[in-house]
Amino acid sequence: MIFPIPDGLGGDRLWRVAGLMLVSVFMAACEKAPSNEDIFVNPPANTQFEGNTGSVTLSKLGGRTVCFTTDGSSVSYAGGDCSGGSTESYSGSIDLACASGETGSEVPRQVSLAFEWQESPLGGPTLQSRDALFFLNCDGTGGGTDSDGDGVADLNDNCPADFNPDQADSDDDGQGDVCDMDLDNDGIEDDADNCPAVDNTDQADGDADGIGDACDSDLDNDGVENELDNCPVAPNPGQADGDGDGIGDACDSLFDSDGDGIEDDVDNCPAVANADQADSDGDGIGDACDDPEYVGTDKFFHDYLDLLDQLMEIMQCQFNGCNKPDGTFNWTITPSNSDLEAGSANWKATVNSFFPPTALMTFTANNAMLDGCLGNGSASGVLNTSATGPLNTGNAIEFQCNGKTGYIVMRLNLTAGSITGGYYDAYCLEPECDATAIRYRIVGTDSNGELVYSREVLGTILP
Repeated sequence: MIFPIPDGLGGDRLWRVAGLMLVSVFMAACEKAPSNEDIFVNPPANTQFEGNTGSVTLSKLGGRTVCFTTDGSSVSYAGGDCSGGSTESYSGSIDLACASGETGSEVPRQVSLAFEWQESPLGGPTLQSRDALFFLNCDGTGGGTDSDGDGVADLNDNCPADFNPDQADSDDDGQGDVCDMDLDNDGIEDDADNCPAVDNTDQADGDADGIGDACDSDLDNDGVENELDNCPVAPNPGQADGDGDGIGDACDSLFDSDGDGIEDDVDNCPAVANADQADSDGDGIGDACDDPEYVGTDKFFHDYLDLLDQLMEIMQCQFNGCNKPDGTFNWTITPSNSDLEAGSANWKATVNSFFPPTALMTFTANNAMLDGCLGNGSASGVLNTSATGPLNTGNAIEFQCNGKTGYIVMRLNLTAGSITGGYYDAYCLEPECDATAIRYRIVGTDSNGELVYSREVLGTILP
């Protein structure tokens, strides 16, 4: 007896998520327009500049058109454009300066603004106006004290004691980044903040990696960044997605491997599409993937294959870590070292010749019984170095299983250790079996790599 060497819905959910994201973005764009105090922060309104020039930076208005004047005149804003008179377009700072011949230590400069703002999700943007008064010292030419030497007078410097000519202020709180102890202005000082540059008062850190969720590029800490991760909050470095719906198996609550609309946990054929879930024999396995109900000689033959499969698996797992054998070997199982119920089985490969190099492979069963099935016989063949060659029985193998007795003859062809051709002849002695031998010829493999057989009535009886 011998056995061949083994060969090595989520569409609705996506719409819901997309809808929530759209609402979030939409609502974020519909906040109340900023006040004077929000906008005039660096420096604040009513600042007295020490010199005859000054610079005003606007907060909370980044990325939009802002029209302004500095002489108290009305601001022009038409269709998103600044036009007319002395109206200018904001581009980073508003520079104030004394006019030629102008005198006085507290010369006023009114900065007036106009900009559009979407305050309501139901209406269009409305035109907003803001203004603030500043004072220049037109009696001198000095720029004022510059304690840190960064070119920005202390009066206008958002970090007067720290060199920062760029005056960067990420959170628009009027305090420059280089001296701001709370860069994101969330009330938690940077040295204790797990997201020092992103507002996250709750300090949530789902994967406990010390980086807050609000700024963590890998929320589940699985080595795959969030924008590429098909399960951003469930560790899954392999990114397995069995049903190909873009949602990783680790977080897919609607896992449907075969794409038939039935979730795997209730699908009676999870790997084979069968939306009708037909189960003719009521065994819980859908007809689409249920093994056929063999009878007579066909059942006798497939019981024989099942016994071989179990014996080979026991041997490989007992002696080779359940791996395919390679090289020479000599394995024997008995009831003392396996699940075998009686008898023994031996599988071995030995050197047959060195020139050319070949191996003799044999499998022998001596009244080997497993799950009530009994096999008694042997098969052998000479294989070359690529495990290619014939594998045949000498005498017909005696086989008994499920109340049926009979014989099996094997004439197989192996290529690289796998069956690529040949046949089994089976003869069952029971009344319900065919009266003659049946040849099960190997004609190929199915989509799962399982051998496919043709069935031919031989008109002969095996010994």
